[in-house]
Amino acid sequence: MMDEADIVAAMKGGDAAAVEELVCLYGDRLLRSAYLLCGNEADAQDLVQDTLILAFRNARRFRGKSALYTYLHGILLNLTRHYHRKRKRVVYTDQPPDLASPEPSLSRDPDAAVASSALMDAIQQLSPSHREVIILRYYEGMKIHEIARQIGVTKGTVKSRLHYAVSRLRQLIPEELNLFSANGTYDRRKP
Repeated sequence: MMDEADIVAAMKGGDAAAVEELVCLYGDRLLRSAYLLCGNEADAQDLVQDTLILAFRNARRFRGKSALYTYLHGILLNLTRHYHRKRKRVVYTDQPPDLASPEPSLSRDPDAAVASSALMDAIQQLSPSHREVIILRYYEGMKIHEIARQIGVTKGTVKSRLHYAVSRLRQLIPEELNLFSANGTYDRRKP
């Protein structure tokens, strides 16, 4: 397996094996983020594929000022924004988006499946800008300044979006599943 510097060098040299390495290293993470950002597994797979193709084609633009994954995720965010703009202009069907979980292992635990489904439904109801910061903060584990740099806004804007996104999630998630509620995971059983 290649390290990050070898992958970048291989990409810049036009070596297709670099794409395979990218898929092995970052494919699952990118797919999870894409799915959370767009809410449809097939579209998420297309977004990840387009991300990897663009990264490979434009490898010479990568200057190494950030981690390779951060660079890839930036491409993914831009493609996802374009995806949402395109979907707002054209209505394809009256069917709601496919919200099936991309993680089949959750189906073995009914409680986890219910919680995951409720969270996914709530996240999909957030505005795209609020959804982005929630995913980058809680799913990607990025720090506030990293999110700000990634999406091109100030740290204050990130904090504000996180605040409003979490407030909205408190309203959207059923009380019995809501870790964002005032009591958090406090045991609500009566004595």
